[in-house]
Amino acid sequence: MNALIVSDVQNDVCPNSQLAVVDGDETVDPVNLMMEDFYTVVLTQDWHPSGHSSFASSHSLETSSAKKIFYGEQCLWPDQCVQGSSGAIFHSRLNTLRADLIIRKGNQAKIDSFSVFFKNDKKTSTGLDGSLENALTEMKQTKVNLI
Repeated sequence: MNALIVSDVQNDVCPNSQLAVVDGDETVDPVNLMMEDFYTVVLTQDWHPSGHSSFASSHSLETSSAKKIFYGEQCLWPDQCVQGSSGAIFHSRLNTLRADLIIRKGNQAKIDSFSVFFKNDKKTSTGLDGSLENALTEMKQTKVNLI
Protein backbone atom coordinates (compact mmCIF):
# COMPACT_ATOMS: atom_id res chain seq x y z
CA MET A 1 0.00 0.00 0.00
CA ASN A 2 1.20 3.50 -0.69
CA ALA A 3 -0.18 6.84 0.39
CA LEU A 4 0.25 10.37 -0.84
CA ILE A 5 -0.01 12.99 1.90
CA VAL A 6 -0.66 16.47 0.52
CA SER A 7 -0.08 19.11 3.16
CA ASP A 8 -1.97 22.40 3.43
CA VAL A 9 -2.58 23.34 -0.22
CA GLN A 10 -4.86 26.17 0.89
CA ASN A 11 -5.54 29.68 -0.28
CA ASP A 12 -3.65 31.28 2.63
CA VAL A 13 -0.39 29.59 1.59
CA CYS A 14 -0.61 30.51 -2.08
CA PRO A 15 0.80 33.69 -3.66
CA ASN A 16 -0.68 37.02 -2.51
CA SER A 17 -1.98 35.59 0.76
CA GLN A 18 -1.27 35.54 4.52
CA LEU A 19 1.57 32.97 4.33
CA ALA A 20 2.42 33.30 0.66
CA VAL A 21 4.68 30.58 -0.70
CA VAL A 22 6.29 31.84 -3.91
CA ASP A 23 4.86 29.81 -6.80
CA GLY A 24 3.03 27.62 -4.26
CA ASP A 25 0.08 27.27 -6.60
CA GLU A 26 2.40 25.77 -9.25
CA THR A 27 2.41 22.51 -7.27
CA VAL A 28 -1.32 21.91 -7.66
CA ASP A 29 -1.41 20.38 -11.14
CA PRO A 30 1.57 18.03 -10.56
CA VAL A 31 0.04 16.92 -7.25
CA ASN A 32 -3.25 16.16 -8.98
CA LEU A 33 -1.40 13.99 -11.51
CA MET A 34 0.51 12.17 -8.76
CA MET A 35 -2.74 11.25 -7.00
CA GLU A 36 -3.45 8.62 -9.65
CA ASP A 37 -0.33 6.66 -8.63
CA PHE A 38 -1.34 6.18 -4.99
CA TYR A 39 -3.69 3.79 -3.26
CA THR A 40 -4.60 6.32 -0.59
CA VAL A 41 -4.64 10.11 -0.83
CA VAL A 42 -4.69 12.20 2.33
CA LEU A 43 -5.10 15.97 2.36
CA THR A 44 -4.18 18.00 5.40
CA GLN A 45 -5.77 21.32 6.14
CA ASP A 46 -4.79 23.94 8.68
CA TRP A 47 -8.07 24.77 10.40
CA HIS A 48 -7.43 27.34 13.12
CA PRO A 49 -10.15 28.89 15.26
CA SER A 50 -10.09 32.67 15.56
CA GLY A 51 -7.66 33.78 18.25
CA HIS A 52 -5.48 30.66 17.87
CA SER A 53 -2.45 30.54 20.19
CA SER A 54 -0.08 30.43 17.19
CA PHE A 55 -1.30 33.82 15.91
CA ALA A 56 0.93 36.80 16.73
CA SER A 57 -2.23 38.92 17.10
CA SER A 58 -3.40 36.70 19.97
CA HIS A 59 -0.38 37.83 22.01
CA SER A 60 -0.02 41.39 20.66
CA LEU A 61 3.38 40.38 19.28
CA GLU A 62 5.05 40.61 15.88
CA THR A 63 4.70 37.87 13.28
CA SER A 64 7.70 35.49 13.29
CA SER A 65 8.45 36.21 16.94
CA ALA A 66 8.32 33.34 19.42
CA LYS A 67 6.29 32.72 22.55
CA LYS A 68 6.77 30.11 25.26
CA ILE A 69 3.60 28.01 25.43
CA PHE A 70 2.86 24.97 27.63
CA TYR A 71 4.42 22.58 25.08
CA GLY A 72 7.47 24.71 24.30
CA GLU A 73 8.50 27.48 21.95
CA GLN A 74 5.84 28.53 19.44
CA CYS A 75 6.65 30.55 16.33
CA LEU A 76 3.92 33.15 15.90
CA TRP A 77 2.20 33.48 12.55
CA PRO A 78 -0.18 35.96 10.96
CA ASP A 79 -3.83 35.03 11.33
CA GLN A 80 -4.22 32.38 8.63
CA CYS A 81 -6.32 29.39 7.62
CA VAL A 82 -9.07 30.47 10.02
CA GLN A 83 -11.95 28.00 10.15
CA GLY A 84 -14.61 28.83 7.57
CA SER A 85 -12.59 31.63 5.94
CA SER A 86 -11.73 31.78 2.24
CA GLY A 87 -8.05 31.43 3.21
CA ALA A 88 -8.70 28.04 4.82
CA ILE A 89 -10.29 26.61 1.69
CA PHE A 90 -8.26 24.24 -0.47
CA HIS A 91 -6.84 25.72 -3.67
CA SER A 92 -9.60 25.70 -6.30
CA ARG A 93 -7.66 23.43 -8.69
CA LEU A 94 -6.76 20.80 -6.07
CA ASN A 95 -8.60 17.54 -6.76
CA THR A 96 -10.26 17.17 -3.37
CA LEU A 97 -12.63 14.52 -4.73
CA ARG A 98 -9.71 12.08 -4.94
CA ALA A 99 -8.99 12.43 -1.20
CA ASP A 100 -9.72 9.36 0.91
CA LEU A 101 -9.21 11.38 4.06
CA ILE A 102 -8.88 15.01 5.13
CA ILE A 103 -7.00 15.70 8.36
CA ARG A 104 -7.73 19.10 9.88
CA LYS A 105 -4.94 20.29 12.14
CA GLY A 106 -4.42 23.25 14.41
CA ASN A 107 -8.14 23.12 15.16
CA GLN A 108 -7.74 23.45 18.93
CA ALA A 109 -7.23 27.03 20.12
CA LYS A 110 -4.38 26.29 22.57
CA ILE A 111 -2.18 23.95 20.50
CA ASP A 112 -0.71 24.12 17.02
CA SER A 113 0.18 21.23 14.74
CA PHE A 114 2.97 21.38 12.17
CA SER A 115 3.15 17.61 11.84
CA VAL A 116 0.46 15.63 10.06
CA PHE A 117 0.83 12.92 12.72
CA PHE A 118 1.09 14.78 16.04
CA LYS A 119 0.16 18.13 17.48
CA ASN A 120 3.02 20.31 18.73
CA ASP A 121 2.91 18.77 22.21
CA LYS A 122 4.32 15.65 20.50
CA LYS A 123 1.76 13.55 22.41
CA THR A 124 -1.64 14.25 20.85
CA SER A 125 -2.28 12.37 17.63
CA THR A 126 -4.02 13.94 14.64
CA GLY A 127 -5.54 10.52 13.93
CA LEU A 128 -3.65 10.01 10.67
CA ASP A 129 -1.65 7.03 11.90
CA GLY A 130 -4.80 5.14 12.89
CA SER A 131 -6.52 6.02 9.62
CA LEU A 132 -3.59 4.69 7.60
CA GLU A 133 -3.54 1.50 9.67
CA ASN A 134 -7.27 1.05 9.00
CA ALA A 135 -6.75 1.57 5.26
CA LEU A 136 -3.98 -1.05 5.27
CA THR A 137 -6.21 -3.52 7.12
CA GLU A 138 -9.04 -2.92 4.63
CA MET A 139 -6.68 -3.41 1.70
CA LYS A 140 -5.39 -6.70 3.14
CA GLN A 141 -8.95 -7.93 3.74
CA THR A 142 -9.95 -6.98 0.20
CA LYS A 143 -6.93 -8.86 -1.18
CA VAL A 144 -7.85 -11.95 0.85
CA ASN A 145 -11.45 -11.77 -0.34
CA LEU A 146 -10.35 -11.54 -3.99
CA ILE A 147 -8.26 -14.74 -3.83
